[in-house]
Amino acid sequence: MIAAMALQAQQASASCVRLNPGDQDLTVSLTMPNVDRPDTRYRNANVGAVMDSFECTAGQTAFNIDAPLTGLTYVRDIQYNGYVYKVYSTGPRSPLIGFGFSVRESGNAYGGPPITIGTSNRHPGVPLTTPGPIRVDVYMEIFFRGGAMESIPMTDLGTITSSVEGDPSQSMQHHVRLEIIVPPVTCTLANASHTLDDVLANELAASGSNAKESSFDVAMNCPMDNIDVQLSLADANDPGSSNGELAPAPGTTAGGVQVQLLRGGQPVQFGQAWSHGWSSKGQQAIPFSARYLRTADPLVPGDVKGEAVLTADYR
Repeated sequence: MIAAMALQAQQASASCVRLNPGDQDLTVSLTMPNVDRPDTRYRNANVGAVMDSFECTAGQTAFNIDAPLTGLTYVRDIQYNGYVYKVYSTGPRSPLIGFGFSVRESGNAYGGPPITIGTSNRHPGVPLTTPGPIRVDVYMEIFFRGGAMESIPMTDLGTITSSVEGDPSQSMQHHVRLEIIVPPVTCTLANASHTLDDVLANELAASGSNAKESSFDVAMNCPMDNIDVQLSLADANDPGSSNGELAPAPGTTAGGVQVQLLRGGQPVQFGQAWSHGWSSKGQQAIPFSARYLRTADPLVPGDVKGEAVLTADYR
């Protein structure tokens, strides 16, 4: 009982003061692959350390950590390396970021329990048998989100403050900035052909009339969910075409008629991109329809052909 009381007295008297002045500049800039590995850790990140940041007496001194970072949204908990990290994002498709706080005897090693953003945290410190310097760091753990991800531009997230428990004047700031470059993932578009039913001349008697509209799909295959796809169409034979009207392609023998492309029941606007939205994983259909369109030229029986190029862009 006497020994226990002596230990408690020693712990109570332990304390730390700033030794090597300066703040931690936790500016992280990295590139990570865009792969579908939900909740898998990619790497940790710790830069800008201030070596020998505190001098501590023998015993164990706790630290309080205030983490009022901005621009982050809590997503979920991820278990890694014996800890449960609360992970955050800067947007609906960004990589996931967890934060930890490290208190170590002076050296190059770091690591420690997670901290929660937007609240106060406590680290119990490390036991020292003799007085000496310690190193205090904030670090990040970077995780794959699951599905396609997007880059995080260089963003100032704010400042975390750590201080000696019982003496907040002995404190250190950790300035947090983050940039993660994630290459975009692409999908594959399959070639498609579609044949309209034959049409009679009297069904296209007047200029501007149309007939025999029928639908078809273009197949797009994506390696993962959440790819932000933008689509656009162009006439393969006449860049000046408009209103979905395809210029006669090689092999056309008919006159006074063209193929018109439609999307959602309306003529396609060539060169005007539209959002497919976020992809699903695997094959998905992009729907179109086509029909005959009578022009002002004399009607000549025969075959009419049109060709278009569908382009996908990614954000």
